[in-house]
Amino acid sequence: MRILLIDHVPLHATAVGSQTLALAHGLCAAGHEVRVLTVDVAHQGQEDFPVRRVVCRRDEASADLPFDVPCFTPLAYSRQTFQDLSDDELAAYREAIRDALDEEIAVFDPRMIHCQHIWVGGHLALETGVPYVLTAFADELAALRDDTRYCRLAQEAAENAGRILVESDALRGEVLEACGGLEDRVLVVGEPYAVEQLVAIYQQVADERFGA
Repeated sequence: MRILLIDHVPLHATAVGSQTLALAHGLCAAGHEVRVLTVDVAHQGQEDFPVRRVVCRRDEASADLPFDVPCFTPLAYSRQTFQDLSDDELAAYREAIRDALDEEIAVFDPRMIHCQHIWVGGHLALETGVPYVLTAFADELAALRDDTRYCRLAQEAAENAGRILVESDALRGEVLEACGGLEDRVLVVGEPYAVEQLVAIYQQVADERFGA
């Protein structure tokens, strides 16, 4: 299966990025074709699979966007939060990722997209028309309460996802409270991911879209 993974943090800098990296390695080892689209502080990496990076970096002429990588809370590599983005910066951020995603779709033609967080990337996955699943975390649910600009994007991304994956029953309850009416599509899968379990979920979502 051709699977495109989407993240909005550097693969080697955070726990979520490391999770995406481990998932990519696991899927590749299981014989699947994998590409990753992510946001990063530099254009280059040393992965064994194709990675498309949208580079956010203040005072860096070669960056795609002239501000640091947005995150939910300030981190070592960036103090820029999503809440601090101006409306123009948010629009530019979405457009840069949308352009990169459109190119990945054209080149790779993925059968499935797996996006980390119920957030901007998930809404852009919705726009592509490709079946997608989301992994939810507590971070974005807290951020939604602080900045309503993201609420429509997150709600529409959640409503149209084939599945939303969470690591615990408690987090499942939080997702259902924030995005109602999704009881049959929010699944507890635990962490770390079991590749076989995820591929079965991908296949089920693809079958629901395209037919078995």
